[in-house]
Amino acid sequence: MPQLVLIVEDHPIVSDSLANIITGSDLNIQCLHAPNAAKGLAFLNGNSFDLILLDINLPDMNGIEFCKIAKSRFPGIRILALTTIAQRHVVEKMLDQGADGFILKTSDVDDIIGGIRKVLSGKQYLGKGVKELMNGHSNDNADLPMITKRESEILQLIADGLTNQEIADKLFISIFTVDSHRKNLLLKFSAKNTATLVKIVVSKGVIDVD
Repeated sequence: MPQLVLIVEDHPIVSDSLANIITGSDLNIQCLHAPNAAKGLAFLNGNSFDLILLDINLPDMNGIEFCKIAKSRFPGIRILALTTIAQRHVVEKMLDQGADGFILKTSDVDDIIGGIRKVLSGKQYLGKGVKELMNGHSNDNADLPMITKRESEILQLIADGLTNQEIADKLFISIFTVDSHRKNLLLKFSAKNTATLVKIVVSKGVIDVD
């Protein structure tokens, strides 16, 4: 019987590409796709997956939180993170929550297939570029919190000087939702006010300001 892999990824092009890479290899794997964390966790309740290919930056929950929940509910499941976020503190936090491997989305096909093969065999795998990242001496951002894609969007708009109402109009969400995200971001970054929040995230490279 084929092994069952769940791809938790919100970009259909990326998830389709991963599925094609996997099914086109010599691995005997069947792939299912979840476009967000909520649906991914729902899938876990009704299926026996051998491996989760997990995007870190999901729209409704970051991959670290997803990994923690999935591992607590299904300790035997294997999780291989795939992301564009080449930051050491992100890798460390994922591994701390029980992730079995970490691959950058810039990796080639051999790296991805090799990582899947190794993690399915019960071993840990750090892809190309990740080992170098972990062996580096810079760890200035190790204490940074993980934020969701929506939080990142709102954070960027806050830094651009938009008001809560302007952000709500731009993102087609309620002003109360924007205010809730703003308060959560202040808490996450231990910032006393919005000005301090912007100063922290810019200095740490979390967002860019023109």
